[in-house]
Amino acid sequence: MTGFTHYLHTKIVFGDGVVGKVGEEVRKLGGSKALLVTTGNLLEITGYSDIILKSLSSSGINYVLFNEVEENPSIETCEKGAEIAKEEGVDTVIAFGGGSAMDAGKAISVLKSLGGRTSDYFFPKVVEGPTIPVIAIPTTCGTGAEVTRYAIITDLSTKRKMTMAGPSVLPKVAMLDPEVLRKIPKKLLAWTSLDALSHAIEAYTSKASTPISDGVALIATDYIIKYLPKAYEGDEGVKGKLHIASTLGGMAINDAGTTLIHSAGYYLTTHHNVHHGLANALLMPFILEYNLRYLDEEKLNILMRVTGTSSIEDFIKALCKLIDAVGIPDSIAEVGFKEEELDVIARDVMGYKRNIMNNPSPVDESIVKNLIYKALLGRSKVYGNLKYMA
Repeated sequence: MTGFTHYLHTKIVFGDGVVGKVGEEVRKLGGSKALLVTTGNLLEITGYSDIILKSLSSSGINYVLFNEVEENPSIETCEKGAEIAKEEGVDTVIAFGGGSAMDAGKAISVLKSLGGRTSDYFFPKVVEGPTIPVIAIPTTCGTGAEVTRYAIITDLSTKRKMTMAGPSVLPKVAMLDPEVLRKIPKKLLAWTSLDALSHAIEAYTSKASTPISDGVALIATDYIIKYLPKAYEGDEGVKGKLHIASTLGGMAINDAGTTLIHSAGYYLTTHHNVHHGLANALLMPFILEYNLRYLDEEKLNILMRVTGTSSIEDFIKALCKLIDAVGIPDSIAEVGFKEEELDVIARDVMGYKRNIMNNPSPVDESIVKNLIYKALLGRSKVYGNLKYMA
């Protein structure tokens, strides 16, 4: 067995109502003034504005609101947030939202603490050094950003996703409150949960996987397959399982990273404004079918056992049924991708070397084009019409 490094730095607080204790967590970290990082009026939409502000006030914590984070946060947004953090002298960051708010919050912490420009910290740079603590409060069940050592930032000038990575990027506290998911729209529940499933399975198949990442990835996979259809149909009682699965998926990629599914999905996000989780879901069956053929036989058998399937074909069909059941479009053509883009996406994908290095199967431009072409044809043409049965 080869050696590995496992990151275990984030305190995880799980339970109904834990967001109301955020002030206590800031105080425990020695903080007195926080930058509250979020997107637009998300605090009001979710009903958490009063809850968070009351908690901060009762713990004697001052705060500054930075609610300018867009979907897929840009370099410019992160640098603006860092300037505000410096000017206001904050000593803690509270990131409330989906992956965008949490990634921006993590980047702001690094820039406020270590100085420089965002681009100074992009991969292959490893971000190290003392940073002000980040408390991450996820409002979706997909990114796992609350426990990862990554911040994914968009370079608008090149239309590429860039990665800030290292132990100093890790949040100090993750507060997982299933009650936050009660108002999540159905489609966002599906997209973010399938992002978490993508994290779990990509980590499990990654060349960088470890026994620890494998364990949490398998539990995350099991939870999402079991509980996503129920949650999608309105079962509030199982949403906590999806919240946990998202965090487990984040823990898995913290060690193992992501693979070709993510690097291909980035193009759909940056060039067609497709939600990150939706992009992964659209591509997952085709790329995963290819990757599983290169997976160690013992690992493949464990995955089959956990998912109750008997072969790669059986697993992919079960995955397609799940994806169909939660309203994912059949083809990437439905989100605007055109056949004439195949050469462009192939070149773009090969530029994400961190993901390509992790991929279990050989990857070149012709292989990427072939896999993306299948996604363009769509699941129904490649695998036939399938119906999900609970």
